[in-house]
Amino acid sequence: MKQKKTTKIIINPKDIRTLKIVLGAIIAVFAFLLYAQSITFDFTLDDSTVVGQNRLVTQGFHGIPKILTTDYWYGFDIKVRGPVYRPIPLVAMAIEWHFFHDKAKWFHLINVIMYALSCWVLFIVLCTIFKKQNILLPFICTMLYAAHPIHTEVVNSIKSMDEILCFLFGMLSLFFILKYHERNSILLLVGAGFSFILSMFSKETGIGFLLIIPLVIFTFTNMDLKKNLMLASSLVVIVAVFFLVRYKVFENLTKIGFDSPLNNSLLAAQDMISQKATAFFILLRYVLLLIFPHPLSYDYSFAQIPIQKVTDPSAIISIALYLGITIYAALNIWKKSIPAFAILLFLIMLVPVSNIFLLIGTAMAERFLYIPSLGFCMLLAFLLIKYTKSESVKTNFANLNQFVISNLLVLFITGIILIAYTSKTVARSKYWKSNAELFKHDLENSDKSARAHYNYGCVAFYDLFGNAKEMTQKTGYLDRAQQEFSTALKIMPIYPDAYKNLAKCYEERQDFPSEINTYETLLKIDTNPDTLVFCNLGVLYTKTREFDKALRYLDSAIKYNPDYAKAYKNKAFCYLNKAMYSEAIAASQAAIKIDTAYEKPYSYLGCAYMNLKDYPNAFKYLNKSLQMDPNDIESIKFLSTTYYYMGDTTNARKYFEMVPK
Repeated sequence: MKQKKTTKIIINPKDIRTLKIVLGAIIAVFAFLLYAQSITFDFTLDDSTVVGQNRLVTQGFHGIPKILTTDYWYGFDIKVRGPVYRPIPLVAMAIEWHFFHDKAKWFHLINVIMYALSCWVLFIVLCTIFKKQNILLPFICTMLYAAHPIHTEVVNSIKSMDEILCFLFGMLSLFFILKYHERNSILLLVGAGFSFILSMFSKETGIGFLLIIPLVIFTFTNMDLKKNLMLASSLVVIVAVFFLVRYKVFENLTKIGFDSPLNNSLLAAQDMISQKATAFFILLRYVLLLIFPHPLSYDYSFAQIPIQKVTDPSAIISIALYLGITIYAALNIWKKSIPAFAILLFLIMLVPVSNIFLLIGTAMAERFLYIPSLGFCMLLAFLLIKYTKSESVKTNFANLNQFVISNLLVLFITGIILIAYTSKTVARSKYWKSNAELFKHDLENSDKSARAHYNYGCVAFYDLFGNAKEMTQKTGYLDRAQQEFSTALKIMPIYPDAYKNLAKCYEERQDFPSEINTYETLLKIDTNPDTLVFCNLGVLYTKTREFDKALRYLDSAIKYNPDYAKAYKNKAFCYLNKAMYSEAIAASQAAIKIDTAYEKPYSYLGCAYMNLKDYPNAFKYLNKSLQMDPNDIESIKFLSTTYYYMGDTTNARKYFEMVPK
């Protein structure tokens, strides 16, 4: 029988490169358009800590030297410090601020661009890793990654630029290492090391690439073990440099501000076993969110996540699941299995934020899945290709049309998943438009969280109540704010900020007894002296005419803050009412010494000298007060009285008639 001749189709390598460029462009454009709506969004959640309220970032280029030598929170609040060193995103924010100042749209635009760039780089890296596989695998994996709704927090939150840069630099480091293996260029090796340290200086979780990079080399290249170990040793040296820099930055850092269950609810566990059982419960929730990303929330803090016992079914299931996939991956990675690699990628990048080996500042957050989700997307892409038998399709395609037609089934199924992901991502992202939108919506999904109630209380009080015009509306918003602060305190009785804001609600209602009770309750439970609370109590007791109590609290405020001009000013007011004029003069002068632009102490000085019948000094200080504030009613009254005491009834009447009736 005559055999048929088979014609071997030769694909031009140039066509393959063109196809990769086209697919890469599709990914980048898709990722950008997916989050384009966020360009119109405002600053939300923690954005203010790294942008508008960060005194180093708002210095632009001038703030960069200090950013490089201080911890992450230094520029936001010197009292809230922690062992977090992420200079790269803060430097990026400072540069952005230099050009765009407080225009949120530019910060969001750069976030979206960086995300699209990261997805494009990911595709290029995966094409290099899976060069022996069908190009479907890197394409589907990257598209799933770009669309996954779990990333909405990272892309929509300007603060989460740290996650994006950590991932981007980690991928670049991996890319340079792979190219070094192909070309053996020392410049590529230098680029890999530089990118790796930038990844860690963007966020500490970048240290996971210390294991990921050698794992990629082992699984997907033919590099001999000795050379791989040498490269790994080089990465270890870079990690040592990273920790040395961190040590020098934190050398004089004594205050750690993240040791409360409010920040990490695992601290509320009764014992270590319950703590770890709850951590595994959270790890199970991570898996469920990757499989079915709904509902999503910006907040999972105390007490949204219930403390678990090791005997609880959820904890047992999670421990069994993670133990099982770890054993599977460990056994099969020696076979250079892609599913085993995907699982190890997920596990390695999840470990730093898992709270299993080391407690961090937060119990659970969707942003923690930003890099680990790549392992999930890789596994999902592999399974889609495997069970549609698309892996048997040729690996090279001449053009995009051939690529689509040859893989129609798997691309159709992937398309359905992408439509679902895209719909959820777009719908979820719109709530990140403003704090009002985000806090109101997510309160439904985090109704057991003290912080979620507190945050919406702040929106109701400062934004809605503060800007409302109609009295009915204002009353409604004030009621809602008070309710949210009270709910937050029921969930978390030791919540200083909730007490302070609840007190402000009572202040708006002129309910001074309730306001006093709120502050005094706070003082009983809060071990950290707060000069503002002491001073506010002093002011409140002046309003209730209990001047001795007022003086005691004002003295406490001054004890912890000797340069507190407002406390001295209120002491002067108390002494005036107690007819202790010499003491009032001393307190007023102390306030002026601290703040010469503070007009009230001049008014009280004038009043004190008036009562001591030292009229020249009385006129001197009262006129000084009115020069600084011509509408100060108290100074006008004191001047009228001074003229009256001197027998100048004409001027006394003149100033008396200036007082609003």
